[in-house]
Amino acid sequence: MKKAYIINLKYGIWENQLWLEADDTPEMQKAWEKAKSGLSDLASSCQSPGDYFSKAVECFGSAGFVRIQK
Repeated sequence: MKKAYIINLKYGIWENQLWLEADDTPEMQKAWEKAKSGLSDLASSCQSPGDYFSKAVECFGSAGFVRIQK
């Protein structure tokens, strides 16, 4: 069964919600927590909010999450 995973991204004053989808399993929940924990390090390597958003999508994608539009 699929589940929506939602996170609020913030970079400086910019904020956006990112919606992703993946299986509703304990393994994916662990992957979600691991991907979320790396976001602060990711933000420090970015030049702009757009760069941060793109890299966050890539980070979650490499963990098995698919971006969905709300």
